[in-house]
Amino acid sequence: MPKTSRRSLLALLLAACLHAYGATDSADPVTDDGLDQLYPLDIPSQPLDQALLALARQTGLAVMIASDLKLRGLAPALSGEMSAQQALEKLLMDSGYRYRAVNDQGLVVLPPRKVVAAPEHTIEPEVELRPLLEELEVVASKRRTQLQDTPMAITAFGRNQLRNLQIDSLEDLAIQVPSLQYARNGDHTASLLYMRGIGSDNHTEAGDSGVAIHVDGLYSSRAQGAAVLLYDLDRIEVLRGPQGSLFGRNSTGGVINYHTARPQQGYDTEFSVTLGNFHRQQLEAMVNLPLGEEFALRWAGISSRADGYTDYTADSVWAPRRNRYNNVDQFSQRLSVHWQPRHDLHWWASVERYRDRGAGGLPMVDYGIPVTIDTPGVTDLVQDTFRSRLSWRTPNGISVTYIGGYGALDRTQAWDGDRTGPVGSETDPAIFHQSNRTLWSDYQSRQHELQLKSDNSGDLRWLLAYFDFAEDNGIRFDLEHQTADGSGWGGAPSHSFQQPERGSHLSAVYGQLDWDVNEYWELSTGARSGRDHRYDRGGRNIACPDLIRSDRDGELGSIAVNADSAAPGQCYVSNYNDVSQSWRSTTAMARATFRPAPDRLFYLLFAQGFKPGIVEDGNSLDGVYSGLDDPDYQRALEAVIARNNSDDEAFRAYVEPETNANIELGFKLGLRDGAMTLNGALFNTRYRDLQVSGVAEDEDGTEIVRSTNAASATIRGLEMELTWATSLNGQLNGFFSLLDARYDRFFTVDNAYPRYGQTWNPAADDSSRSDNPDLVDYSGNRLKQAPRSSLSLNYTHTLHLGNWASARPTIGVRYSDRVYFDEANRGRRSGRLLDNRTGEWVTDPGGPVSELDYQPAYWLWSAGVKIEPVAGNWWLNLFGENLTNNPVRQDLQDADSAIPEYYLAQPRTLGLEFGLRFQ
Repeated sequence: MPKTSRRSLLALLLAACLHAYGATDSADPVTDDGLDQLYPLDIPSQPLDQALLALARQTGLAVMIASDLKLRGLAPALSGEMSAQQALEKLLMDSGYRYRAVNDQGLVVLPPRKVVAAPEHTIEPEVELRPLLEELEVVASKRRTQLQDTPMAITAFGRNQLRNLQIDSLEDLAIQVPSLQYARNGDHTASLLYMRGIGSDNHTEAGDSGVAIHVDGLYSSRAQGAAVLLYDLDRIEVLRGPQGSLFGRNSTGGVINYHTARPQQGYDTEFSVTLGNFHRQQLEAMVNLPLGEEFALRWAGISSRADGYTDYTADSVWAPRRNRYNNVDQFSQRLSVHWQPRHDLHWWASVERYRDRGAGGLPMVDYGIPVTIDTPGVTDLVQDTFRSRLSWRTPNGISVTYIGGYGALDRTQAWDGDRTGPVGSETDPAIFHQSNRTLWSDYQSRQHELQLKSDNSGDLRWLLAYFDFAEDNGIRFDLEHQTADGSGWGGAPSHSFQQPERGSHLSAVYGQLDWDVNEYWELSTGARSGRDHRYDRGGRNIACPDLIRSDRDGELGSIAVNADSAAPGQCYVSNYNDVSQSWRSTTAMARATFRPAPDRLFYLLFAQGFKPGIVEDGNSLDGVYSGLDDPDYQRALEAVIARNNSDDEAFRAYVEPETNANIELGFKLGLRDGAMTLNGALFNTRYRDLQVSGVAEDEDGTEIVRSTNAASATIRGLEMELTWATSLNGQLNGFFSLLDARYDRFFTVDNAYPRYGQTWNPAADDSSRSDNPDLVDYSGNRLKQAPRSSLSLNYTHTLHLGNWASARPTIGVRYSDRVYFDEANRGRRSGRLLDNRTGEWVTDPGGPVSELDYQPAYWLWSAGVKIEPVAGNWWLNLFGENLTNNPVRQDLQDADSAIPEYYLAQPRTLGLEFGLRFQ
């Protein structure tokens, strides 16, 4: 059968229903709501087997084909609103084929009746059912295509699979996707993603991830916003490798596309409650409401709460477990509308609010080792988003689509930065104390995109689009970091980082051509060209001789222009951050696809990615000045801004863009007569000027987030994905990944051990840099968050509990090789440090540590069982994750701490979900 006829959709469920219920022939009346429900259909005239799959996709119902049936003929075009039965009758008209309806869950296409003896007597052919796989539709190429027909490295999860695998967060998603790593940041409540070793741990308002996230076609720019709960989704698509031509900047590692469930022309209500350990309480609800023949509304919401799993010492500030660090207190709701006045015109829009009022993530040594807290964790993060899509198909088949959106994110937060100071340390100058506080932050973004696209018919398909994105960010972030002598970084125990206007603007045009050379070969090419602008206007780092929060409640008073001009006790500006930089870029894609058979696909791909530069904290000001009106100060400020924007790496307040180019050989195979798919990709990615971020010391000892460009890196790997319907009742899913990600050439200064970096990495033998004795050579080191090997397997089997219910147990396992969290690849501390300048070994004040900056190889186990009645509208789901309670490290907080602390994955979690659905 042709390439689209993998006879998909809910085969296991349908097989069970056939045996349990029997079937209803098309000659008999059928009153089930799912089959009588009206659907807006738009199916062009095409081969019958393809038309049946289109019907399945547009209705969400299973359409099965008898195993020995070879469909032939051309189906008529369907357009307008009709039930699935009406549509199927029209598609099968004059073909002789019949169908059977299985309650409200699907339809089986049967061969014509066989006449035996007399015309009035017939014998029903016995329908042989075999295991088949659900066919997923994706828009990874900005067109709707079947997953197995899309020549790209994609992992996709449909609505049912997301539920079966309990994927409701980015952390859950990363377990199921090849080469995807997840980590958290605490004091900015950010989610950090790495794909094939590429990402970013710059969680500040200036940073960007190398893995772009899009929700319903709109770019989500903030790492904080990426933590939105994954609820009421139609599907998730994860595109691996650079996607610069279609998805633009910040997709050097890959792209994650979320597609929320759209309003439908049918009444639908769903409710579920989940209870679990750590007093987990999660409520989720959805209501779909049609309003006439043209409008439909859909509301969905989720509330999730759980106690913190962090233990406090007796001398900590008291807090109930529900308010302790590493707790969960999140809420989100979404209202969407769909309007289709004509079959060729439709508009969709949604408004969403997300709120996080948790204490924040906190690094720990282990689950059972308590921490000492003097700063209670408090977060109030609110994100509001508007998304809209207007589509019109012209009479000649060209689609015109406008995508627009606006997002606003506000956050305040208090976070304990030392985790060792008891209550009272925040005002006692004899006790070390650090707290990180976001007094306010404001992120606003808007996006406009206009697409012109040919239809999917014809040998030549084209896409042309314009994209415009702008973001304006502001923040005040205060740090108290009092040392035991009452001093701090650069002699100041507190700093206030105030960036009232840091932003970016991108405008670009892009396009793609796909040409079916013949029935076997397809050639594709695409490109994007644009201009990025990054700026900081009026950003200042302010140092204070006293604690900001405890002594003055955040009030700084009069601020001197620099340290030399400050009076005793007066705060002063330590860094001036004004900078403005622009970069032009063009990224390209070329691909050849070979289809020797309908269920065989091979492709050779070349793709480029681009990530714009990053603005950073700038230079300080020397001299004594009377104030802001001093002419000498104005001239000195102009000189500082000029240094910030200079090409000199020693002074400039920005990092250059990073680029990459990927060559990939991939395949997608359909095996075992539609019961198995095996997809794979062999890739080689070359990076230039790879952006690397970390906490570094400024000249005065201040610790700030600094980024630099690693000269080059190479990433090679192999990814394999398997989906196998092992029987009518069993299914196996999984992946295997090999990754060799290393720096080719990278000279830098060790962020954690600037004077002792040669303890783990040799001095850099580079004549152009030999004047710096602290220079070390990371060339050959592994990229962080890039395990050599990893795998994931999930097996599900349906058991029939008599005639009243079915039980579907699932077991899953994830394995990962060692993962480094730092470019230095230290591994361990011996208790001795090598001084870069003298060549002598000295005692390490932190002492020895056997496992310093990495997570050893580990296994994660999960299991669950879902019970659903044969005739009923409820389900019961019992599940457990991280069953062995393995403390898996996701990231390292400080490499130079005496006892390193890590952001840990969730401990063992057990839960019970009960749900109801009414249609």
